[in-house]
Amino acid sequence: MKKLITAVAALFLSACSSQINILDSVTSVPSSGGTFDRTMYLRGDFTLWDAEPHYILQQQGEGVYTVKAKFMTPGKVYEFKIADEQWSQGFNCGYKVQGTLKLNQPQLADCNTVYNYFSFMPSKKGWYIITFDYSDSRSPKVMISRS
Repeated sequence: MKKLITAVAALFLSACSSQINILDSVTSVPSSGGTFDRTMYLRGDFTLWDAEPHYILQQQGEGVYTVKAKFMTPGKVYEFKIADEQWSQGFNCGYKVQGTLKLNQPQLADCNTVYNYFSFMPSKKGWYIITFDYSDSRSPKVMISRS
């Protein structure tokens, strides 16, 4: 009986330590103050959804990031998201309510989405600025404007 109790106690303790290891490996979340602890990218059909160095978001202010993109086909729908290199939970940002972006009109973002791509159809070819406002991490926004 004493051996049985010892075996059950050992099993219980090993299960507890496994749970601690699982909790320690949970994906980190954006640091406080609306800044990220990792590189974020504009990723879309125009990058084949890859994380490319020339589409790294640059911090402009507290929690505000921008990146330029050249859209060369007026009338074509471009789809994109803002995400880290691994598409990590909490760092995979698509639309929350409305996915179609219009010039200078911010849309709410959801950084825990898998499929909600933003879309934009330029009326003119040229350079555009995509702004990701994460200053209020509970209500991040994406906006597109002409460069």
